[in-house]
Formats: sequence, C-alpha cells, structure tokens
Amino acid sequence: MTRITHLLRFGCLCIVLLSSGPLCLSQNIEPAVKDEDAPAERLYNDANGYLGRRYQEFNKQKLPYDPDLEAKTKLEQRDLAIKNAAILQSRKSIKGEDLYYLGMLYHLAGNGDAALETMHRFLKDDPDGDKAQTARVVTVFYAAKKDLVSDAEAAVTSYRLHQPQSPDDLFKMEFLLVDFFTRAKKPEPSLEHAKRLYEAAKLFAETSKTEFGKRDDLLLKGSIVLADAYLKTQQKEAAIQTFEDLRRLGLSIPSGALFKQAIARIASLNPNVDLHKLASGASFAPKEPPPEIIASEWIDQQPKKLSDLRGQVVLLDFWAFWCGPCRYTFPNLERWHQTYKNKGLVILGLTNYQGEIEGKKLTTEEELAYLREFKKRNRLSYGFAIADSNVNDLNYGAFTIPMSFLIDRRGVVRYISAGASDSEIAELGRMIKLVVEEPLEPKSQTNATADAQTSKVP
Repeated sequence: MTRITHLLRFGCLCIVLLSSGPLCLSQNIEPAVKDEDAPAERLYNDANGYLGRRYQEFNKQKLPYDPDLEAKTKLEQRDLAIKNAAILQSRKSIKGEDLYYLGMLYHLAGNGDAALETMHRFLKDDPDGDKAQTARVVTVFYAAKKDLVSDAEAAVTSYRLHQPQSPDDLFKMEFLLVDFFTRAKKPEPSLEHAKRLYEAAKLFAETSKTEFGKRDDLLLKGSIVLADAYLKTQQKEAAIQTFEDLRRLGLSIPSGALFKQAIARIASLNPNVDLHKLASGASFAPKEPPPEIIASEWIDQQPKKLSDLRGQVVLLDFWAFWCGPCRYTFPNLERWHQTYKNKGLVILGLTNYQGEIEGKKLTTEEELAYLREFKKRNRLSYGFAIADSNVNDLNYGAFTIPMSFLIDRRGVVRYISAGASDSEIAELGRMIKLVVEEPLEPKSQTNATADAQTSKVP
C-alpha cells in the first residue's frame, strides 16, 4: 500500500533537458521586463521566470490544474524567449556572459541550432564556473539530438575537467550518449557510457543524501541502463551483478524501494536464483550505520537509539493502523517477538500520526490513546515508536507498507522485507532465525570481513 502521496498543482519551473529528468535552473521570479535596453541577464530571467510568475497568479486565483492552460502558458513563455533573444541578438558585439544568456534564451525558445552555435561561441575560451558548466550540458543535449556525437563527447570531457560538477548533470549527459550509441547500434561505446552513468548515480547518492526520491530514481535507472548494456554485449552475469550491486546499495543506504526492485530484477534475469541464499550470505559493513529512529512517542518501549541496541538484533517494522496487509503480519511479528526476545531480538513497530481515523479528526492525544488500545486489542507486546512526520519513511525508503528492516548485532541492515505474502513472511522468519543465531563478531574481525567482501561491478 502506498505510504506517501504527492499532490501536484502548478509546480516549480524546470527546463527539461532529458527524458530521464529535468535540469532545474535557479528561479529569479522578477517583474516582466519593459525596457528593451535591459541587461542580457535580465532579459533571460524575464523569460525563464515567466512560468513562475504566471503560476503564482494562478495559485492566487485558486485555479484548478488545467493542462490546456499549462500548455498555453508554456507557449507564451516560448514566444517571450523568442522576443527577448531577438532583442539581445540585435545588439552589437555580443560577448562574454551575454552569449551565455543568449544561448539560454534560444534554448527556452526551442531553437536548438542557434542555442548550440551560441554556446560554442561562449565556450570558445574554455571558461570555468557554473554558467560554463550549464552551457556544456546544453551543448551535449543539442549535439546528441543532432547526432553530433563527437561534439557531445567533447563537451562531456570538458565538463569533467572543470568545476563545479553535478552528478545529476553527469548522469543526464551520459544518458544522452548511451541513447545515441544504442540508437546507432554501437553496443561497446554504449556500455562505456552506461558505466559512467551508473557511477554518476552512485556519486549523487553519496552527495545528496536528503534527496531520497531522486537518489533512488537515478540509481534504479542507472542500474537498468547498465544491465541492459551488458546484455547487449552478451554479458548476462555482469548484468546480474549490476542488480546485485543495487541490492547491496539498497541495504547500505538503506532503501527498501531499491532493495525490492533489485531482488525482482535479479530473479527476472535468473529465475533459478536462490534468493534465500543470496539474502543470507555474509554482508559487507556500510560506511555509515542505518539512520536513527525519530519518534515523538513510544508505547511499551523506553526511547532508544539504534546505537544503544548494538549487540542486539533489531527488526524495524513500518506499518499503519489502516493497512490491512500490515495487520496480517501481526501474529507473526508477535510470535517472533516471543520466540527470540530472550535471544536478543528487539522489534519496533514504526508508524506515524495520521490525524484522523475513518474520516474523524483526532488530536495527537486522542490518536495516541487509540494506538495504545489498538496495540492491546491486537495483543502486540513489542514496542511501538510513533513519529509526527514521514521522516523515518524517507530515511529508509519505506514508501510502501508493510516493510521491515532486519539489522544484525553489528548494526548492519541484513534484509528488507516488503509486503505480506506468505512467502515473504516465511523468508523474513528464516532470516530472523539466521541472524539471531549468528554470534557477534569482534570489531577487528568485522572490519576485516567487510574489507574482503566489498566488491565493484565489472
């Protein structure tokens, strides 16, 4: 069941450079330009901020989302970009950053040829900085679109030699090159760029830890593109290892969403794989421990940090009282609690305040009382931790429920269970038994094991 729902009205303005995602540029929503002698930057911001100004007006008028109105507004923005580009182009001796703003106006106007030519002029002296890097991204976009692959590859190489660099931009540019070589039926260069694309996705995950949705999106897309490139070069085992790497990332980040996708894709490539053996194999120690649990209230459990529970096995169960499949898992959770609590297993049921029950609004105190009664009625003796936001869901990539995270005595996430099928419940039970019966390794031995087991995708 879906845990987080995103409701969108008129959204933030983005210039879409790739089908895989937008390049969002900083928005200076300024009043419309009335002076045709305005600086180049002002002319560009005028056109670039047009959607933002109009969407603010629509929201003030409380207009419902209308796709026809959105399309009309985007056409108006394009026309304004054409007009402002013509104003700037008519000036004598355009140079320096004025060329950048002219190129971006052509980009907004959808004039790819003019945008590419203007960005080439701006980049002639191989400048550094934000604007130059954005110009290189735009160059790759239009060069790849026009099948000017040498120009596109040169721009990516130049981007990598300058600062600042964005893993998101690197991902987008490599995606365009993979797409070009795939369409050209050239699998070998496609594979090389797919490897760089996946590395960019992993770099994004390391440097943008709070952008949970985008992180998972880039890692999943990157792994799929790389695995596909391996398959096109007759390297099925390497494709499987790519998803195995994604599975490990899902555990170490941690992200239940990624783990679930990785397991499904490994099984699709190798239907005979022993998922239990795969999951129960010795794990590597991630660079960081799993995120701490954030809760405003605890029921039948003293407030604890995961670091306080090191040396014990912890099962974090994400659930909600309205979730039918969650309730189906309760008897098993209680049985595991009773069986293994004296062997070091700690189960924590993680849920969020909902603010209502069956359409009836509740105060926090009323909902807490309801949860206490709910727990008693369902005869659940393990502890509950209740959050007043979805911060734990985001930190763990728990976007569907029920979802459980099994953490071993070293503080390493060993298994993620998603759903309430009988086979999933049985697998989680086997993993709990296995991890509970494992001895706690000495710290030095744990680190040595982790070093020996860390591996890279070919």
